Amino acid sequence: MKQHLEDISEIRSLMERSSKFISLSGLSGIFAGTFALIGAYFAYINVASELQSADPDISINSPLVRFLAIDGALVLVFSLIFAIYFTARQTKKKGLKIWDKTSKRLLLSMMIPLITGGLFCLILFQNAPQLIDSATLIFYGLALLNASKYTFDNVKYLGFAEIVLGLLCGMVNDWNLGLLFWGAGFGVCHIIYGIVMYREHKG
Repeated sequence: MKQHLEDISEIRSLMERSSKFISLSGLSGIFAGTFALIGAYFAYINVASELQSADPDISINSPLVRFLAIDGALVLVFSLIFAIYFTARQTKKKGLKIWDKTSKRLLLSMMIPLITGGLFCLILFQNAPQLIDSATLIFYGLALLNASKYTFDNVKYLGFAEIVLGLLCGMVNDWNLGLLFWGAGFGVCHIIYGIVMYREHKG
């Protein structure tokens, strides 16, 4: 009986490896959340300073919007670097391939909402830049939901949290409050997700 249970467990493990990408690292979530909080902090300081001026300029060509774009890009770049590093390390630790059919499906399912969201944010830059925080949260959440069928369920719950925060963020027409929602979504939620993933999957 014990041998049969072990065989069933092994079969389930093989099926999971073939259908799901199981090399996501909790540490990448923790680092991504940390970078997001740092970026949100500097963005908040600059937005607060601009709004206190006599004639705040938050147009597409303003120094503040350019700073926010650079700030967000740096958070993204550093998060991606650490995500790739920790995922590659986790993949090697489990003796798996980092680039296979499942990882390709995972990446494709994420890229479609992310690219769409990125293009939509470019439109918002011209018309309603104060909604960019909301849009990035919503489209990122949709990307996570779309990709969750190829990896751990924790990704799905993170996606729901991002969407809810994005919708709430869109209801407040305030730059400072928007940044707080953005920091909560990309910062706090990522750190919580990363800690849970690290404890459950040892990496």
